[in-house]
Amino acid sequence: MARQGSLSTSRKRRRGNAGVVLVSRTVLCSMCGISETQLAVWEHEDLVTPARIGEVEGREERLYDREAMRRVRVIRTLGEELEVNLPGIGVILHLLDRMGR
Repeated sequence: MARQGSLSTSRKRRRGNAGVVLVSRTVLCSMCGISETQLAVWEHEDLVTPARIGEVEGREERLYDREAMRRVRVIRTLGEELEVNLPGIGVILHLLDRMGR
């Protein structure tokens, strides 16, 4: 009986983290079709931020969630398909963020 209690507790913990997917910088770039250099520029311009920054083998590891992936795809679409420059992308993202509140 005690074993079932601990099992349901672990299930609750897993459900609480369900849907949270973190990917590395390399994986994010590959999935979104951008270069790591481009991502670095967008981070420098505060258009994208990692969900978490950890440390792996003494070096910084940036991890990105689904929201960051969605945002990267929006930025890519604005820049490549609609030919919006970086300051314009920043304004559009700011407006989209405000509308989402």
